[in-house]
Amino acid sequence: MKEKETLCSEELEKINSFTRRKMSPDEIYTFPVVLCDNEIDRDCEKFTPGALEKMAELYVGKTGIFDHNLSGKDQTARIYSARVERDETRKTADGEPYTCLKAMAYMVRSEKNKDLIAEIDAGIKKEISVNCNVKSIKCSVCGKDKRSEGCEHLKGALYGGRTCFYILDEPSDVYEWSFVAVPAQKNAGITKSHSPADDIEHLYREDIKKDITLYAGRVIPGFCGETLEKVCAYLPLKELREVRDVFEKEANKKFTPVLQLASPAKGKKADYTQYII
Repeated sequence: MKEKETLCSEELEKINSFTRRKMSPDEIYTFPVVLCDNEIDRDCEKFTPGALEKMAELYVGKTGIFDHNLSGKDQTARIYSARVERDETRKTADGEPYTCLKAMAYMVRSEKNKDLIAEIDAGIKKEISVNCNVKSIKCSVCGKDKRSEGCEHLKGALYGGRTCFYILDEPSDVYEWSFVAVPAQKNAGITKSHSPADDIEHLYREDIKKDITLYAGRVIPGFCGETLEKVCAYLPLKELREVRDVFEKEANKKFTPVLQLASPAKGKKADYTQYII
C-alpha cells in the first residue's frame, strides 16, 4: 500500500478532479485494486480482454461500497485511475494470456475510515467484486449469443470433455465496485447485473411461456409441459412469439367458441348436445 508521503503530484491532480476543494497528500489514502480479469470465474463466466479495456475507461470515477449495497451511506472510496495489464507468461484456464483490470482508489483519512484503512493494510479487506452490464454473452461451445440467439448449452456442463462457460463482452455500463467476502473471481471478484430493461424482457418472456404451455396443452394434450418449458428457455424472444402464435392459432381452430344462446339456422333443429355433461 502507498503511504501518504509517496503520493505524487500527478496522482493528486487526478484525485482532485473529483473533489470540491484541493486535497493535500496528508488528507488522502490511496490503494490499488484488481477489479476483474479474463480468467473463467466460479460462475463459469469470463471477460474478454476487449471488455476489460472498455471497463478501464468506464470505471474511472466510480465509487466503492460494501456488498453491493446501493446506499449512499456505504460509499467509502473512489477510483481515480485504471489500466489493463497483460501477463504473457501466465495463461488462463482456456489458454489465453492472463489479463486483468487494475485500478487505483482513494479515500479520505478520517476517524471514520481509520479502521478500514488498517484492515486494508493488514490484508483483511481485500476481495473486490464489480457490478456492470454487458451487451454480449456468448457460449464457449457454439459461439452463439445467449441473449439474442440462445443455445442448448449450459454453463458448467461438459460437452466433449470441455466445460461450457459464457464469454462476457461489450460492456455498456459499470455501476460500482464492492468489498465482499466471497467474490466470484478467484483473483478479484465479479458480480454480474442487468439493466431494468432486462427485467422487463424477463417478465415478458415468462408471460409468453405461460401462453405457450396453455395453448400447447390444448393442441397436444399428452405433451409434457416441463419439457416444453425447457425448450422455451433457450429460444430468443422473437422465436418464442412465433411458437406462441402457432399454438394459439391451432388451439383456436380446435376449440372454436360456441354461443350457448345462439338461435339455430332457419329450417334446422336446435342441437344442444355439446352442452350435455
